Amino acid sequence: MSVEIHGEGGGFAIGLSLDRQDLLPGRLVDGALRISSKQGGTFRGARVTLVGQEVYRYDQTTMDADGHPRTQIRSATKDLPPEPIAVLGATALGAGQVHEARFQIPVPSLGPATFVSTEYTVRWAVEVTIDVPGFDPHLEMPVTILQPTGLLRAGVINVAQFALYPDAGVDAGGMEGSIWLDPVPLVVGSPFRGRLTLSASSARQVQEVRLELRVVGRSTVSGGRSETITLWGGRLFGPGTFGGVARTDEFSGTLPARPVPTVETEHGRSDAAFHVIVAVAWARDPHLLRDVAICSTAEV
Repeated sequence: MSVEIHGEGGGFAIGLSLDRQDLLPGRLVDGALRISSKQGGTFRGARVTLVGQEVYRYDQTTMDADGHPRTQIRSATKDLPPEPIAVLGATALGAGQVHEARFQIPVPSLGPATFVSTEYTVRWAVEVTIDVPGFDPHLEMPVTILQPTGLLRAGVINVAQFALYPDAGVDAGGMEGSIWLDPVPLVVGSPFRGRLTLSASSARQVQEVRLELRVVGRSTVSGGRSETITLWGGRLFGPGTFGGVARTDEFSGTLPARPVPTVETEHGRSDAAFHVIVAVAWARDPHLLRDVAICSTAEV
C-alpha cells in the first residue's frame, strides 16, 4: 500500500511517497520525491536515505563518596549503516513550480529487522534532506524492515537448537512429552495451530492449564537490561484433574501484528519460547516450554 507524508522548510514544500511501508530485506522499494516552492528558489541537491538505529538500555553502577553503590539506567544509541540515494542535483524552481523525481532504495539484505521493546529496539526510517544554503530542511517517514521466514531458516541468525523444528520435546514437574507448532517459524499477525502431547504422569488437581508465547528483548552489553513480552496467551483447561494418562490436546490462535521478530544485532537480540503452564495451588507452577523463532512475514 502506498504511503505519503508532507512537510516544508527553507521555502520549499516536500512530499515523500513510498510504494510500501513494510520493507523486505534484499529488495528495492520504489518511491517518489515531490518538491515545490511558492516563491521560487534554488537548492543544491536532494537525497533520500534509509537510516536505522539500535537503541538499548543498561544498568550502570557507580560508587558515591561514601563508598555506597548507586545503579542508574542508561540508554545508548548506535546508528546502523545508512543507504543514501542522490535523487536530484542542483535545481532551480520558479514560483509555484513542482518538481517530482522517482527513486529506488535498496533494503539491506540482512536487515536487521525492526524490533520494538522497552529495553531494546531496532528502528528504521526513510529520510529526505534538501541541501539549501544556510538551512537543510528534511522529512522523515518511519518504516518497518520485516524479518522473512527465509532468513531465519537460512541460519543467518543464531536461534536455539530446536526453535525451527515443528516438534520439540518438553518436560517439567514430572511431566514429559512434546509441543508441535505450525507454521515454523511463527509469523506475527498470522494464525497458528499447535498440539501438546504428554506421556503418562501422575494426576494432579490444577487451577488451570494456560498457554503463553513469550518474547524476550535484551541488550547484550555489560549490564544490559531485558524485557519479557507475552505476545499471545490462551487457556487449554480450567480447574480439574490433569495428567494421569497419556493424552494429546490441540490448540490454535492468532498472533498480534507486533514488531517483535527474532533478531540479532551488535548490541542486542530477541528470543522466544512457547510455555504450557500448569497452575497448581500452593506450589510452583511447572512450565513445559520449547524454544521458537518468530518472523515478520511469510512473504519470502
